[in-house]
Amino acid sequence: MLAVGTGGPASAEVVPDIEPLPQPLRLQHAIEAVNAMHPRVQQARARREAAEAELEATRADRDLRVDARLEARWIEPNDNIADDRNNDSRATLVARKLLSDFGHSRAREEAGASALEAARQEEWLAFARHRLEVLERYFDVVLADLAFARDTEAMASAFVTLERMQERNELGQVSDIDLFEAEADYQEHFTQRQRSLYRQQRSRAELAEALHHRGRPPADVLGPPLPLDLPELPELRSLLADLESGSPALAAERQRVEAATGRVQAARSESRPRLYAEAETGYWNKEFGGDRNPFAAALVLEVPLFEGRRGDARVGRAVAQRREAEAERDHAMIRARNRVRELVHEIRTLEVQRDEALARMDYRDLYISRARYLYQMEDEADLGDSMVQQSAAAHFNARTEFELALAYERLALLTGREDLSPFAADATAFGGTP
Repeated sequence: MLAVGTGGPASAEVVPDIEPLPQPLRLQHAIEAVNAMHPRVQQARARREAAEAELEATRADRDLRVDARLEARWIEPNDNIADDRNNDSRATLVARKLLSDFGHSRAREEAGASALEAARQEEWLAFARHRLEVLERYFDVVLADLAFARDTEAMASAFVTLERMQERNELGQVSDIDLFEAEADYQEHFTQRQRSLYRQQRSRAELAEALHHRGRPPADVLGPPLPLDLPELPELRSLLADLESGSPALAAERQRVEAATGRVQAARSESRPRLYAEAETGYWNKEFGGDRNPFAAALVLEVPLFEGRRGDARVGRAVAQRREAEAERDHAMIRARNRVRELVHEIRTLEVQRDEALARMDYRDLYISRARYLYQMEDEADLGDSMVQQSAAAHFNARTEFELALAYERLALLTGREDLSPFAADATAFGGTP
């Protein structure tokens, strides 16, 4: 386990009713604590719920509709009617159901179903991207702790050098300018350590925000064991083929095109006839010679005859929206293919850098062992500088491992290949894969 120090004091801001994060916090704890109630995920959930409501509203247009109509009417009675009262108030109850609109409702429902599927894909993607952000924030904390340890050792080494220079300056063995140079060097390392301290605090706060634990930043964070167990990188051609068939983001774009196509069909069919079944009953305050029936039922065919340029405008707008969706789908494919190439090259470069990092670690471990031996033998050896270089090598090694793991994680999310994820999500955390 990669040992990591603690950060600065936790913020005084505390949010009640939130279960504290485990202490010490491990990577698996952070993954399990990814919260589907985070605002980033809630936004996508709200869009999915809106798409569900829109589809339900479209289907509800075919439901039975019952309306009550109450009229308080005053009339001037006809001279030919025996009942000369002015009160012609009435109450009617009308039931109406759409039997057929000759494909218009079906086109709208198909468009709504495609839009809903796109929203579901986006909701899953929002959670997956949020999980990736949690991983990034977690690794930021680990690296901030390693940087703080490195810079603390560098400051301590500079302080020891400054003390030696002060002693030798008092003995007249070094000049004032050499002493001032040592003081400036110490101040530079002290400033860098303060930056690292603030980075520790900020990275913990950002991790707490990502985990939806505002005001409860973790104190102790443990890095994962290194080296990480990473998958083997497939060939670029294979990844591009997987992108075509398995990318959740591209699947969402295709569903949006399907929805736009359905809306074009709905726009074209809106001027088609509509067939209704109607039933009516009512009560009238006045009778007109028995021509008011207590109940009536009918089949009603409504045929639009003329609507001017409204139909052409409606269809034109839907066609333009479909073309925009198709263009966005094609552009998304271009961006995704370029991103896959970029990630593949990044991973290959980082794999070379990984060998460099391991070589540095081996060299620095041997170097500090020799420095300790010389120090114990009271020979001339700069043990402090050796410790700084070893901490720097540890930071470089961890940064390389984390960047490599995150590159694989982004590639897995982009292509839909979960086997490329070094930290495969628990399928029960959010309904599994899309």
